[in-house]
Amino acid sequence: MGFKERLRDEIEYRGLLIKEVSAAVGISNSTFLSYIDARGVLPNVETAVKIAKYLGVTVEYLVDGEESEKEKTSAESEKIESGKSLLVNSYEKLSAHDKQILVKIASTMAK
Repeated sequence: MGFKERLRDEIEYRGLLIKEVSAAVGISNSTFLSYIDARGVLPNVETAVKIAKYLGVTVEYLVDGEESEKEKTSAESEKIESGKSLLVNSYEKLSAHDKQILVKIASTMAK
């Protein structure tokens, strides 16, 4: 797996759109697409840093897939918190009946 695959995976994992990321880092959509399509163009260092910061990863991770133990722990904590937040937000949107069902399912799974 290379830069373009890891970049694409991070964007998908976070549920982002290409245009959101490209706008956030200040580059055109077509330039950003060149980083993740078959061309596999690598961004300059400044742009790579902006992309990595926006996605909450390191440039090193995007380039070679390696993370330090500190980064792994931090990333894992962030994923857990993100998952909790998603669950709470989803729960709040449910009807009272569906909330009861979900609580029963969660209780059963936790046993």
